[in-house]
Amino acid sequence: MKLLNACLVATTILHSSVLLANEAQDERTAARAAVYQENPFLRKAVGRVQGFGNAMSIAVANRMYSRTDTAALADAKNLATIEKHGDGVWLLRFPWVNVAVFETREGLVLVDTAYAPAGPALLAAIRSISDKPVHTIIYTHHHIDHMLGAWALLEAGEKPQIIATALLEDEVKRDIRSREFTSRLNNQRLVDFPKSTAELPMPTRTFHDRLELAIGDDRFILQHAPGETVDQLWVSVPTRKTVVIADYFQPFLPNAGNGKRRQRYVESWSKALRAMVDAEPELALPMHGPALVGYPEISKRLGGQARMLQTISDQSLAALNSGIRKYDVAATVGLSKDFDGNPDAAELYSTPADISRTVIQEYSGWWNELPSEWSPASRQQQAREIIELAGGLEKFMQRIETLRSTDIVMACHLADWAWLANPSNEDVLRLASRVWLHRLESTVIPTQEAVEYVEHVVTLRQQLDGLNSP
Repeated sequence: MKLLNACLVATTILHSSVLLANEAQDERTAARAAVYQENPFLRKAVGRVQGFGNAMSIAVANRMYSRTDTAALADAKNLATIEKHGDGVWLLRFPWVNVAVFETREGLVLVDTAYAPAGPALLAAIRSISDKPVHTIIYTHHHIDHMLGAWALLEAGEKPQIIATALLEDEVKRDIRSREFTSRLNNQRLVDFPKSTAELPMPTRTFHDRLELAIGDDRFILQHAPGETVDQLWVSVPTRKTVVIADYFQPFLPNAGNGKRRQRYVESWSKALRAMVDAEPELALPMHGPALVGYPEISKRLGGQARMLQTISDQSLAALNSGIRKYDVAATVGLSKDFDGNPDAAELYSTPADISRTVIQEYSGWWNELPSEWSPASRQQQAREIIELAGGLEKFMQRIETLRSTDIVMACHLADWAWLANPSNEDVLRLASRVWLHRLESTVIPTQEAVEYVEHVVTLRQQLDGLNSP
């Protein structure tokens, strides 16, 4: 009885914590909607990437785990298009992401299956192009916009083998272990987030390094190459002169410098792109953006991005080896002039500095080489001391207002110090919000960076609402 009571108490506490987490997410969603409504320019500020080369859907973006959200399901269906690329090859283009389909004598081979709300639309699309069963699904990596749509195929009675690298399952488990944090990080609803791998369409077969499949008359060569994730792979189909280039290529400077996600592998990423070019394909199917057709175009664009990534990596390591401290390295890195005006080098999502920081992180530990940062005083303590040295909060805020029109980056630094030292001061919260909104409106900022600035404004809005609530 004691054990039963303990289990009931534990279950009640867990259920209550989940309810509170979902309630907090609902409140944040409402605050975020209010910020966007009051500041219409923010849509443009965060939308430079649009749909990552595909159609864009806000409904899908925030519910990628959901199998039931009607708005996300509708957008996945209504915004999907089917592109045919020769006999038995298709690129299914959903909001944000693609799925590659090959028809073989033994059945269909799918590379990726998009996110969960795409499942029913994916099933309808493949049934519209072929009456053959799904023989094989290949996951290029564990990200939720690449593997979750398979659920609808399995529920419809398809019985494919599902293949991924041996590292994928551990990566999925890491997401689940940190589900509360990861859901916040990716702006996903916790109520949708799986609690175990049993809730997901997991691989039935895994491999290390390289796997070659003979399916019908076709050969599929799966090559593991860490890039956007440690478990990532790309696929060569030499019988079709085709490569599926997954997330290694994007139609802008690659997302190799994401400041919110786990480690990315810039040098391996560059080598993978060169290996794809060496396969001499005539068709390259990306998981984001349009297909690339013709070897000259593929060689130019994949080879170009390989060179960009290698250049950033080489410069970062040269700076480290020369004795430049880690916190100063990113500012020394840049692309050569011959990439000026190249859309594949456009800083829509990442910058060379972001990618440089990723390189540094792969080669070193967390310490930034500033001595006081090894065992620092808290940020709040530092902030209070800096404001005191400046002559008090009133003078500090006046300086922020001055800098807002002359040096917005520095104004944001000082706004953060003011907020850290005075998180319950209404005047500070309003000033910090104005400063960050001014930065978003007055400067061109890569999407991932802009999104985080908006989220900070949402936090400030929630704190203000908390102060003014009865």
